[in-house]
Amino acid sequence: MCNPIALAATMLISSGMQAYSQYQSGKFNAEVANQNVRLNEQSAADAINRGNVEAENQRSRTRQLMGSQTAAMAASGVDLGSTGTLDLLGDTAAMGELDALTLVNNSKREAYGYQMQARNERLNAKMSRWQGNMGAMNTLLTAPIKAYSVYRTAGGAWDLSSGNKK
Repeated sequence: MCNPIALAATMLISSGMQAYSQYQSGKFNAEVANQNVRLNEQSAADAINRGNVEAENQRSRTRQLMGSQTAAMAASGVDLGSTGTLDLLGDTAAMGELDALTLVNNSKREAYGYQMQARNERLNAKMSRWQGNMGAMNTLLTAPIKAYSVYRTAGGAWDLSSGNKK
């Protein structure tokens, strides 16, 4: 039969290693979640930037369309100061701006989704760290009980009245 003290010591060492592993696992998972936070924040900023660029491109296309409309009407002899011409150009400008604002709005919605993912990842980081710490603490708190159980199972006895090993 194995030495009860050696088995108990092995149990304590094993518990210490397990606690360290739990702590490191929580730390690693928190670092991964924090990296995901950074990536989501970058994606949110990128979505806003892309939306602004797309909106500016849409405004440019609208100005080009209005220029083409004006040139075509002038070439056809249409009075560019007439109400119908001004209405057409005004409608074109309004629809172009609506399209640009829609692009900006869509990019802000996309960015909001990334921001919410970043928020969730921040919470995941905190929870991972907490779980690692609690798992390690639980392991360390139960290690003496497990070691004593192994000690007793291996035939060790403890005289509780005197505190001496029998």
